[in-house]
Formats: sequence, C-alpha cells, structure tokens
Amino acid sequence: MANIQHDEDNVFNISEPGRYRCQIYHYHNRLSRLYLSVYKGQVQIPAFYLLFPDVGYIEAPINWQGANFRITPKQDCIDLMLKTALVGPAILQFPEAYGSITNYAYLYTVDALENPVRIIAGRASLLQHLPSDI
Repeated sequence: MANIQHDEDNVFNISEPGRYRCQIYHYHNRLSRLYLSVYKGQVQIPAFYLLFPDVGYIEAPINWQGANFRITPKQDCIDLMLKTALVGPAILQFPEAYGSITNYAYLYTVDALENPVRIIAGRASLLQHLPSDI
C-alpha cells in the first residue's frame, strides 16, 4: 500500500469488498504478524491474503463477511490503545511520542454484521501468495 491515511475507507482498494469473506489464517506471535485468507463468494480457494505486521491488538471472529477495511481517525486508535493498556495515559503529555505512535500504528476496522473487527497494526499489505516461511 502506498500512502495510508487515517480515516480512509477501503484501504486495500478491493472492488466490491462486501462480496468477500475473511478468515484468520495464521498469527505469528513472535513476529506479531497476522495473516488473513480472503475468499470471494463461496469459492474455497483464497483470492488473496492480507498481512498485518506489528499487531498490538486483535478483536475479530475467526470468519466474517466483508473486506471493506478502513483506518479510523488517529484519536480512535489512541483511545483503544489507552483502553487496552497498550499505552499509558502519560503518553498524552508528550506530543512527540503521541505523534510517532499514530504515524506508525493504525486501527483497521471492518463493520462486520455480527461483531466488529478491530486490529491495531502497522502498515498492512495485500498479498497474492503467502511467504514460504510461515
């Protein structure tokens, strides 16, 4: 992905994102990488994969319908980081630190039908194939 903007919809530029379903494929805990398989319709072979690096928080079911990922405004990301104790309230007193966090950490969301999907991670990317070293 090129320039990621906070408060951006459909960050992966997926045509008709509502026709896709996502499934957690693999989480590499030592590297904090989350891989999602993304399927179009009822096809059982993934159309592509999504990689979220440097994951700090995941709130998602194992499967969900819809791949319209958006990045929330910076303040939403900080609010969730404070709520989940990823950062402490002292961070708000240091604008330089606050700014560096929001330039690196993004809150990705999908408004899934049953449960919201929320992932705090670095710059995510769309992959056509998985790396062989997963």
